[in-house]
Amino acid sequence: MPTFEENFVFDGSPFEQYVAENEPDILDYAVVLPYFEVAKRRALTPSTHILFGARGSGKSATRLSTERELWRKHADGDEVPLVVPLVDFSRLLDNGNVDDVTSDELIKELSFRVVETLLLWVSDQDDAEDIVELLEPDELALFLCLVRAFYLSVPEANRRVSQRSAMTILRQNWKSRTSNWVNRKWSVIAQMVGRVSSGLAEKHANTGSLEAEISILLSENGAILSGTAVLAKLVEIARVFGFSGIAVFVDKVDEHPKTQSSPETSAHLIYPLLAHVQLMEVEGLGWQFFLWDRMRDHLTSGPLEVRLDKLALSEVSWTPEFLRVMIDTRIRFFSSNRLNGFADLVEDEDMADEKIGQILVLAVKSPREIIRLLDTVAREFDATHALSDNRLFISENDLDIGMDKYVSDVIWSLYDKDILSQILRLDKTTFINKEVQQAFKFSAGGATNRIVKWQDSGAISLNGKREAEGGAGGKPSNEYSIADPRIERLASRRLYDEQVLTEASIDLLQEL
Repeated sequence: MPTFEENFVFDGSPFEQYVAENEPDILDYAVVLPYFEVAKRRALTPSTHILFGARGSGKSATRLSTERELWRKHADGDEVPLVVPLVDFSRLLDNGNVDDVTSDELIKELSFRVVETLLLWVSDQDDAEDIVELLEPDELALFLCLVRAFYLSVPEANRRVSQRSAMTILRQNWKSRTSNWVNRKWSVIAQMVGRVSSGLAEKHANTGSLEAEISILLSENGAILSGTAVLAKLVEIARVFGFSGIAVFVDKVDEHPKTQSSPETSAHLIYPLLAHVQLMEVEGLGWQFFLWDRMRDHLTSGPLEVRLDKLALSEVSWTPEFLRVMIDTRIRFFSSNRLNGFADLVEDEDMADEKIGQILVLAVKSPREIIRLLDTVAREFDATHALSDNRLFISENDLDIGMDKYVSDVIWSLYDKDILSQILRLDKTTFINKEVQQAFKFSAGGATNRIVKWQDSGAISLNGKREAEGGAGGKPSNEYSIADPRIERLASRRLYDEQVLTEASIDLLQEL
């Protein structure tokens, strides 16, 4: 049988990639939500804005869309801020802990990214090596100050790794590029950046004004003397090169190995920035934060509380209608408009409408998870019909097989195995403390502790109150329910090895 793509005459798989950065043409088929306009307007100003959203809800796609829009305007001759993504925190975290990250270190990292972006932008000009030399003496001194203080101070090996990542992002965004960029001649571009940065720094190394500029920003041991002063200098140099200011795009805070499993640790990483409101108020510099929605509680109460009331906030909210449009738009794009949408892939249009509704719920209304689920449907479709020679349409059974496989594949990576196994052993979609006590032979306190762990993981949520049994007028009990429809499907369709329940019982006994 032909593959799924061949069967439906796709030019490529519409569901193969789950990460926005891996989709170079995403802006040609992305569905733009209203909050994109808010993010774009704030970035253009530039001013600070926080967009909260669940994982896979489209935060990075919104960031990429906004970045591309600003660079498009720049190519058209409009005055816009310099776009600087702050999306990789490995240099701060690989050899240290989140607790060790200070606002100064975050500002140094941003300073490195600003200088790197400017150097790469200069390398995209036909007269790259001459353009910096044409600066006024005080402008040149400022630029070299920032290059020496924040860029050349980073080991060359680290600079090369960072350059490659930055080049990939910028190549997607820049409409007008030299042949080196078009043909991805990264080594040539890197050499150009090296000549501009190292060469000029050596040529002007003994300039008195250069040393004076550096002493204003950094102490003798390299500590930042004033974070706001550094940010103001970054804005100043961006304006020297014709930009209106700087728009910083902070994303992927929760995607480093040391932050990915904890919203609290993720919040801790950027707390030093958000806690210093004056860093958000530097004229000409706007911060665009794209944050995991589970971080919000930690930033609004407790030891990491910050003044979010002083910042503009939005939250990603996908309606079923937008998600259906997203699916159909992808299908049209990858079929070069030969197909109108999902209904053209299935046997029965009425069934398609019902099943799409189930898919949206099962994938927790997350664009990323919807794409992952449909990719699983496509792969299982190939496996089921491998021996068929006829062109086929997706059946209801094919969709159920794909949804079951999706749940089985992803659920154990989303939740701690012990927590998930215990919820399955409880075998209830709604429950109260007393039922947990009975199922596991816990005391009331032990059941409460267990419920708190399940709730903290996001697997369950407080559903409301349940009246006391027997009509005796006793105190109502908190009622909880499974919060993730994937867990419900896993349990109701028994999509797991029964051995995990036995293991869960043994682990609980050992705990007790």
